[in-house]
Amino acid sequence: MTAFSVTARLAGYWVLGTGYWVLFFPRYFYYDVLMSQPPLFHFAESYNDADQYCLSGFLCPDPFAVLEISRRKVILAVSSMEEGRAKLETSGKTVVSLHRKKSISLNQILADLIRDHGTERVRVLPSFPVGLAQDLKGEGIGIEIDGRTLRERRRVKTLGQIKAIEQAQRSCEGVFTMVRSLLAGCPVKGDVLFHEGRPLTAQKVRSMIEVFFLERGFETADTIFAPGRGGADPHWRGEGPIHVGVPIVMDVFPRSRKSRYHSDMSRTFVVGRATRSVREMHAAVVEAQDVALERIKQGVPLSEVHQAVCDLFRKRGYPVPGDGKFPRRGFIHGTGHGLGLEIHESPSVSVTAEIFQPGDVVTIEPGLYDRRIGGMRIEDVVACMPDGTVRNLTQFDRELEII
Repeated sequence: MTAFSVTARLAGYWVLGTGYWVLFFPRYFYYDVLMSQPPLFHFAESYNDADQYCLSGFLCPDPFAVLEISRRKVILAVSSMEEGRAKLETSGKTVVSLHRKKSISLNQILADLIRDHGTERVRVLPSFPVGLAQDLKGEGIGIEIDGRTLRERRRVKTLGQIKAIEQAQRSCEGVFTMVRSLLAGCPVKGDVLFHEGRPLTAQKVRSMIEVFFLERGFETADTIFAPGRGGADPHWRGEGPIHVGVPIVMDVFPRSRKSRYHSDMSRTFVVGRATRSVREMHAAVVEAQDVALERIKQGVPLSEVHQAVCDLFRKRGYPVPGDGKFPRRGFIHGTGHGLGLEIHESPSVSVTAEIFQPGDVVTIEPGLYDRRIGGMRIEDVVACMPDGTVRNLTQFDRELEII
């Protein structure tokens, strides 16, 4: 809202005899109107754009506009075919049609939408379409990049959002129970596991994981089920038959189709007896995670948690980042990451200077990797509750061997 329009509104209230609003609520006008930043504006679909879903609360496969004047005043401009559904599925937001002026271009419609709400300048996210930004500038709309506001808002989870992550985590633990039972029950021919008369492959296990989640209202993509030496690449999805005695890194991060919040969990299994080197790697990872879980408290710099993990691994004889260049074996990534509407978001449990604060939800996932052996990773989800207490939302054990 421009300064002129604010002055006009205040004068109008006074003339109409409602000057008490100004007298009783001067701070509201001063902070929310006179001193406010330009509105946040975004244009995207919300199935894959978590920022758009955060701003709108509306799940839509087609791009639409969100203009956030304040946290109390949010306008959604959607296609005509989505207008009715948007009104039914959102609360406290104003819904208008993008197609109310069919004779003009999209950028003109969006520029008019912005001007209709008293401003000619907006803040946009770093992911805002460059082409559209240029078109809006051509229509006389000022553009500012704001990469901080929404990142910080999404970082601080409410109690309800933490509960949604915890519900996803329970489902995630259910799939680990299913897979462990599957591996335990497979007959072995030579050193290969068989299932329904055929060698059990990583691809088959992944498909079973996906079906498990779909039947329970969750979805997942790029699940990691990485047996053997290939598991030394932390994000290798895995392929081929499952062999007895080799480590299998299983990393699953489902998203609730209702809440849109993720969980994230990793465990490493060996069917049968593990070798001595694998058992030693596993013991070191368990100890490193214990050190991190003991260290992480409200007010603690997350870099200290990461450093404690690095110190433990170095003490056990495993290379860590900072020992020259990134090591070819040992600990080769950060200790964890924020979790929420996206699988990786703020804050990072690594070398950053961020402080663990109420509302933060992070993973704690130390790992060790060796191309002669494979990978070893254990991952839990930890929340700093609104009252400052720290809760591990993960309830699954860390046993290595499936006998």
